[in-house]
Parts: sequence; structure tokens; C-alpha cells
Amino acid sequence: MKKTGNVFLKLIVIFLLFFCVYVFLGPFSRISLVDVSIDEKLKTDGFYIKEEREILSYLENYRGQFLWQVDLKDLVEKTNAFYLGLSAYAARRFPNRLTLVLKKKRTALLLLRNGGDFFSVSDKGEMGGERNPEESFDFPILRGELFWEEAQLRERALSILSSIPEKGPFFSVQNVSEISYNETNDSLLFYLISGPFILELKKQVQPKKMKNINFVLNYLIQKDSQKGFIDARLDKKIIVKHLD
Repeated sequence: MKKTGNVFLKLIVIFLLFFCVYVFLGPFSRISLVDVSIDEKLKTDGFYIKEEREILSYLENYRGQFLWQVDLKDLVEKTNAFYLGLSAYAARRFPNRLTLVLKKKRTALLLLRNGGDFFSVSDKGEMGGERNPEESFDFPILRGELFWEEAQLRERALSILSSIPEKGPFFSVQNVSEISYNETNDSLLFYLISGPFILELKKQVQPKKMKNINFVLNYLIQKDSQKGFIDARLDKKIIVKHLD
């Protein structure tokens, strides 16, 4: 009885071994379907539409490959490379299906190059596609070629914006029209719609500093100041310079 049980156990192990080999090396595990889901916003993006046929053709090349051999990170990077405004997500669906979701990168900023062209910037600081100047823009604008060349400057601007309120009458994302870089002080200049005022910062705004900046802005607005330069680079000091 014991011997019969051992034989039966061995048969099960052999069966499982062959089954695993079949799953991982047999036709059952080769990709038969590349399922691509495209976000509606991306479908209306003219720059993406120009590249769509080439993107889908590239993805079809994965058909017939072993599912477990596909490097998803490499797949996403190569797919994103077709169009800067594209954000791809890939996943395996066993036994033989590869799924991708293509979305339009979320725009957080616009970058104005010296040539006069606008480009979207994602909330991670990644460059997106060119934007039509006739579009209605509702994002702060990065002005200057250095923002195009240096990702860390874009990320720095986004870091500061992430530390302030989205909306508000004083220092808020809604109230920022443009951002430029001051090479002399290694600081960022925020051009505010209200005033108009220029606010100089080097890093994220802490709650206490935010309160002090808004106090100064409120005071200047109440005094009907037409223009003002606010140096808020220092942690415990805010310097106001009136501009002619």
C-alpha cells in the first residue's frame, strides 16, 4: 500500500513537472493577443494620432513571444518613446495575453521655448508634446530654454507648486502666470496674476512661510501697489522691493 502511494506521488510530481514545462515553454504560454486600451483624451490628440499606427504595429511584434520573457519595463519605455505625451502601462494576463493601457500624460505646466513654441510638462516634470498656440491654456508657463534642457529645474518648479494651494487669491497655482529661472541667485521667479507681483523662491514653501507670504501680498494689494518684487528666499525674512 505504501509502495503504491509512493508511485502515485511520483506520478503527480512528474505530471506537475511536465505541466509547468508546457505552460512556460509550450505554445500555451506564447502571446496570442496584445490587448491595447486607449484613453479617450489620447484619441483626440493630433500628435498621438500621427504615431498611433506605428505604435500599434510595434506592439504587435510581441505576438508569439513567451509571455514570461517580456520585459514590461523595457516595453513601456519603448512605447513611451514614440510620443513624449504618451504614458503607457503594461501587464501580463496569463496564460497568453499582454495588455497595455495608453494614456495622455497629465499636463501640469507649459514650457515656452525661445522659438515661441509651447510644450506640455507632466506632473512628474517629463516633457510632453507640442501644443497649439490657439489652445486655451490654463497652466503656469515655464519661460526659458534652461527648463527645456534641465529636468531638475522643471522638477524644482513642480516641487514648489506642490507645496502651495491649488486655488486662492494670493500665492496659489491658480494665481501663477509664469515661472522663470534666476541664474544669479539659483532661484525661481514666480510671476503672479494679482498685482502683478514677482515672488522669488529657492525651495518648497512651509506653512509658516506661506502664511507670511500671503500676509505680505494681502498688504500690498490693500495698499493698491501696482508692482512689487518679493524676495522670499530666506526662511525667516521677506524683502519687498517696489518696482517702477
